[in-house]
Amino acid sequence: MSRTFDALRKAEAAKDKVVESPLSTFSVDGHKAPKIQWDTNGSAVEYESVAVWLTNPVNRGQRLQTVMVVSSHSGTGSTTTAALLAETLAKVKKRRVLIIDSNFRTPSLNMVFQVKNNGGFTEVVSDSLPLDAHIQPTTRENLFVLTSGRIANFPAEVFESDLIDQLIAQLKEKFDFIIFDAAPVGEFPDAFALAPKVDSIIMVAQSEKTSIEDAQRAKLNLERAGGRILGVVLNRQVDYTPSFLRRFFGPAN
Repeated sequence: MSRTFDALRKAEAAKDKVVESPLSTFSVDGHKAPKIQWDTNGSAVEYESVAVWLTNPVNRGQRLQTVMVVSSHSGTGSTTTAALLAETLAKVKKRRVLIIDSNFRTPSLNMVFQVKNNGGFTEVVSDSLPLDAHIQPTTRENLFVLTSGRIANFPAEVFESDLIDQLIAQLKEKFDFIIFDAAPVGEFPDAFALAPKVDSIIMVAQSEKTSIEDAQRAKLNLERAGGRILGVVLNRQVDYTPSFLRRFFGPAN
């Protein structure tokens, strides 16, 4: 099991009555990938499927290099999705990947990857500090992290700066993929300002928690802001089948 997955799972309370998958399905235009399967190294087959969608988009108009991962509400597992997707891209594709904590409301990537957060995204954009000085390596090969830095007074304004476009252009020269972990769009406007500046957006919805109306509203508003929705992750799908029946019938198809 990967260290990233272990760090993320420690933040969640154990549930004995149901079986819960961190990521259950990924859909693009109605096409669904299989349920999650973890290999011995902790890399999810499901995340490999998402990686394929990123590297081989259905309508290849441009290279999908910058991706924002966002949900409609907090607590739906968008940080989990962003972190494990970044790790899978770095591992499976052997490409340089940077994950950026663009959630200034509740930043957490510094805790997930166990790095310092004494300088990061905010300082690079607002104070024009050197980029390389704030990008930190993780324990995973080819995977790097740019933490949030200090909390901005008006987070949405950070993404409206002209320096954001320059920053993204620089990052595209240094990394094959840049993953943004964003604040939930149903609670804060920050992601709307970032949406038109990234190549694609992956939305995260939690099974039995995210309503269809909230998900549709988030999608519509992101598209109105100029964002391009790549697909939707259905997170934490719950299996209520009793354990003795699961053992008897084996894994669900």
